[in-house]
Amino acid sequence: MCSRVWFVTDRRISQEYPQVQILRALKQRCAEEDVEFRSLLMDQIVLTISDGQLGLRVEQEMVSSYPQVAVVRVPTPWVQSDSDITVLRHLEKMGCRLVNRPQAILNCVNKFWTFQELAGHGVPLPDTFSYGGHENFRKMIDEAEPLGYPVVVKNARGHRGKAVFLARDKHHLADLSHLIRHDAPYLFQEYVKESHGRDVRVVLVGGRVIGSMLRCSTDGRMQSNCSLGGVGMMCPLSEQGKQLATQVSNILGMDVCGIDLLQLNDGSFVVCEANANVGFIAFDQACGMDVAGIVADYALSLLPSRLTRKMSLLSVVSSASETSSEPEVCPVPTGGALPEAACNMSVGSTSSESDPELVESSQPSHHKATGSTLPNLHGLPDPTYNFNTLLANEIKLLTE
Repeated sequence: MCSRVWFVTDRRISQEYPQVQILRALKQRCAEEDVEFRSLLMDQIVLTISDGQLGLRVEQEMVSSYPQVAVVRVPTPWVQSDSDITVLRHLEKMGCRLVNRPQAILNCVNKFWTFQELAGHGVPLPDTFSYGGHENFRKMIDEAEPLGYPVVVKNARGHRGKAVFLARDKHHLADLSHLIRHDAPYLFQEYVKESHGRDVRVVLVGGRVIGSMLRCSTDGRMQSNCSLGGVGMMCPLSEQGKQLATQVSNILGMDVCGIDLLQLNDGSFVVCEANANVGFIAFDQACGMDVAGIVADYALSLLPSRLTRKMSLLSVVSSASETSSEPEVCPVPTGGALPEAACNMSVGSTSSESDPELVESSQPSHHKATGSTLPNLHGLPDPTYNFNTLLANEIKLLTE
């Protein structure tokens, strides 16, 4: 047993649904795949640098078997770069593949940092302002006027729909400045009226959309978070919505995330927020999914032994492409009888046996043609379907 996977989380959230379910799924998958597994809380890990080398200690013992992959769940609103991120950086420097990586988590710790990363990439965003300094909220009462009213006001480190307000006018904004806590900066955002009280939560794992959920407020408030009483229901997502969520996930460098989209009247979307520590209890219920199981499967797919196998398969496909730059296509006659062996393709039994359709199509045709009428070609392979295509199908089956 040489493959090693860790699950690292924060003590404050360790008993919440997502962490409990991911722990369950990782234990199960690792046991099935004969992978060494360990679960640790962030405050159990001691970082060491001895004789110029990075190391780890847990419970006063030196760790000798370092993780190759670690699934990380930290509460992004409370992440401290001087402690939590330091632990994750240490693991990454030791060669561990983290899900999510430290920089991806930092990109989502602060809502304005998220928008800073997305800006300049053609991502549709509501106009958003923020400020420097610790208590400069009041100066934004005048500075935010170009955004118009009402205007959305959010704590840059808020979560679960908390510390989010809709300021009706300048006087309301002035009143808010006396009531809010100034422990983190606030951002001021253009109000998307047509999406009031609803948004679309898109969950992605490994850069792929695994599902989407429409969230709706039940009390007329602007926020639609299920943690505030909103309801969620599975909903189909347009291709534009999927592409946008995937683009955001890739720009931010996230493996597992939730992207919240606001829909405009014309059906297009703008990005509201991105979540590196996405919750999924309502999502599982609404969509009938096991997000934790998908995360566990993805984590194990990142193990070096799995990646080596994928690279070997890719090498086979690449070699085949180089030696067969032109597809071996048998011409289909325009008249007369079709030969009994319509197309003699050099395909191994492994590929055909793994795909029933290929087995069927690879059998010779016994139809007889009369005159200039061609027989039914339904059972024959597409003339452009060559060896490289079959290899691509095989690698898809093995790597997905």
